[in-house]
Amino acid sequence: MASPRSIEVKVGLLMLVALAILAGFILIMGGINFQPTYDVLVGFDDPGGLQTGAPVRIAGQKVGKVADIVFRGKCTAPDSTVQPLVCVHANLEKRFQADIHSNATFYITTAGLLGEQYLAIEPGSDDAAPLGSGAAIRGLDPPRLDRLLAESYDLLTTTVSALREHRKTIREAFLGLTATLKGTGAFMEHNQERLDRIAANLEDLSVESKGAIADARAKLINNPRIERILERTEALTTSAANLSARDVPALLTDAREALASARRVVDVLGSEEQIALIKKTLTDVSSTVETAKGIAGDAAAITAHIRRGRGTVGALVMDEQLFDDLQEMARDLKHNPWKFFWKE
Repeated sequence: MASPRSIEVKVGLLMLVALAILAGFILIMGGINFQPTYDVLVGFDDPGGLQTGAPVRIAGQKVGKVADIVFRGKCTAPDSTVQPLVCVHANLEKRFQADIHSNATFYITTAGLLGEQYLAIEPGSDDAAPLGSGAAIRGLDPPRLDRLLAESYDLLTTTVSALREHRKTIREAFLGLTATLKGTGAFMEHNQERLDRIAANLEDLSVESKGAIADARAKLINNPRIERILERTEALTTSAANLSARDVPALLTDAREALASARRVVDVLGSEEQIALIKKTLTDVSSTVETAKGIAGDAAAITAHIRRGRGTVGALVMDEQLFDDLQEMARDLKHNPWKFFWKE
């Protein structure tokens, strides 16, 4: 039979083992961690159902916990001038500090569909600096399903009320729309053949317009005759301009010499007989000038007649085909002079 002392020792050892198991269970279930930590302040306007002690996770792995949630806490981010309503004190493990960068994103989500809410972290890009201890950052507020439902309900209620109040107007609008659709359908049905003809005529008109445009382009734009006429006109204009520029100084010199000679003549011929003779000469010159003007007018009319391509000379000058035919005939007679004397 065992002594009372040995029984007491065994009971004490059993109690110590039970206490050790209980302490371990408490440590495991309570999430007590002996890793060194640092604090980060995360601002939210509405953290939803996030509670103190909720885990902080990266890619589903726990890296810390929510130490405290303070209303109107000093939690303003450096790049923000608006003070958030709620400041969440996140206690993160020091060993993960190098993986959480200054451009990290903090948001609140749930584990599963109806699981507990926790604070999740998107670590940010590797080129950004690590997030330091005591840093303040603005988090993303969770979606407010209750607010969405409330606003949707209010919108639905307002819509239903408006429909009820304007039921008569809406009915009249629908009846008018129905009548319009019926009238349009009846019109289309009664005028189907006419509409088909109109569509066919429009298609034919489009085809003819394309053909007319192509013909006009071929005759007026891409026609080599038009290009040759323009080149000849440009060359003629250039020659006339050069001729005028070259002859004007000479004409001015001749005019000055003529005036000087006239002065000398007037000085020499000062008697009445000579003056009378000069007057008569001037009258004859005036008549000659009038005759010359008439001749010049006739010459201008003939030139205009020729430019319009009228008459034999006009046709010869302006008709390119006739000009080409004459050149061809001259070339043929040059190579075959016997055609002057022999006729088949």
